[in-house]
Amino acid sequence: MSILSQLESPLFEVEIVQRRLRWDWCLRDRSGKVVMEGREKSRAAARYHSGRALFLLLLASCRQSVIRPA
Repeated sequence: MSILSQLESPLFEVEIVQRRLRWDWCLRDRSGKVVMEGREKSRAAARYHSGRALFLLLLASCRQSVIRPA
């Protein structure tokens, strides 16, 4: 994969799927590997928790890049 194609593809992808009476959500990286996942009773709750997980993951990666010396 070239550098240009890596920059154009999203860093993470959120997927929300209904399974019976529950909503499953997962957060995947560029390669398709599941980074975080969960199950909620409503779609709104699944959207909230997946968005929160994405935010916390981006926040943690941002802090690591600031802490590491160049």
